[in-house]
Amino acid sequence: MMSSQQSEKPNPLARQVRLQEVPEEEPKGKEVLSGNLQMIKDVKVKVMVCVGGAELTVEELFALKDDSVLKLESATTDPVEILLDGKVIARGNLVAVGDNFGVSVTEIVSAPGL
Repeated sequence: MMSSQQSEKPNPLARQVRLQEVPEEEPKGKEVLSGNLQMIKDVKVKVMVCVGGAELTVEELFALKDDSVLKLESATTDPVEILLDGKVIARGNLVAVGDNFGVSVTEIVSAPGL
């Protein structure tokens, strides 16, 4: 158990910080990247490809087992969506690249406002 003298000792490694309220306004000055993609061109991002979806009842979901076949709502000829951070950035067709799947990009989706 700590004595009152021990608990009142200030910790030399920690101290209270007081933050100043900053008004919300449009920042002034130079942008971090200023359109210079050279600074981030080697950053890796993960894209996902969405082939399709299916709607099941909970009973059908629990009935799934090894060797079950789940029929998707999309046809084999429908374009797939390429997503970045959950947002569609492009569409294309599934292709085979050696022993892997690939996507042949057919459409780049424009961002709103561009």
